[in-house]
Amino acid sequence: MAVSLFAVGHASRKFISHNPVKAKFVGPPAPVSIPATAATLKTAVTISGVHPDSFVIDNLASNISSPPDLPPSEVVLNTEQLVVFESVRARLSRLQRYVGYGNFNVISWDQSLRFAAGQTRIGAFPRVELDFIESLFFTKADTLGFYGDKVVSQLSAAISKKDIVKIPASGHYLFKGEALDTYRKIRKDVGDSIVLTSGIRSVVKQIYLFLNKAASVDGNLSLASYSLAPPGHSYHAIGDFDVGKRGYGSQNFSAAFASTDEFKRLADLGYVAIRYPPNNPFGVRYEPWHVKVV
Repeated sequence: MAVSLFAVGHASRKFISHNPVKAKFVGPPAPVSIPATAATLKTAVTISGVHPDSFVIDNLASNISSPPDLPPSEVVLNTEQLVVFESVRARLSRLQRYVGYGNFNVISWDQSLRFAAGQTRIGAFPRVELDFIESLFFTKADTLGFYGDKVVSQLSAAISKKDIVKIPASGHYLFKGEALDTYRKIRKDVGDSIVLTSGIRSVVKQIYLFLNKAASVDGNLSLASYSLAPPGHSYHAIGDFDVGKRGYGSQNFSAAFASTDEFKRLADLGYVAIRYPPNNPFGVRYEPWHVKVV
């Protein structure tokens, strides 16, 4: 499925002051299409600076407002889509609780379907939710204003257990080889004030994180993609990882991390090759905490 079910609109629904174009609900919920105007694009919509990998329900105040160069229009879920959206989020939340936080980082889509179908506490994914997830995964990211590469092309892509290692006291995994070696060198050279804050993320984990980010901005998928790669586009799926300063909390996922001694030490030692530098062409905010491996 290469065609997106998500049509373009403008900023967050609560700021919409004119009538949306209504669409018939058939199968997956139909999109709302609203022309973008200069006035609506100037509306400030906050995005939390806190990474949802650590704070899944992301409702904290933010110093980040609308990105300065919004795309000409934005993709916003309509009321009917939000019903399915929330249903999918709730089911993935139940799945995460059932399999455990660490296992959820590396669970495959096929495994997720089997667990959901076999456990009444999770519940099988109905067709409308499957269609929603497939449409989200196969949507062309540039329609959301994200211009990075798609590094995982199959929804069913799986992570082999023999290729990964769980990092103690973190709840996260890293790939054996370059990713693990890099992390160990960082810990050795910088010290134990550096911690792994996010490692491998399967497609399922990235979908869940992206949905939670979108929920924090009222179903605005374009704003969500400004601070979190859409499903299939995260380099966490193939090797990259995030680090932070022990005890620094949510500031590890903000530009403030770049002012820490830990970041400066990483830079001085040559460990930092920032995937998303300031004013990058990918439509993503600055991420000094993101260690580029691949």
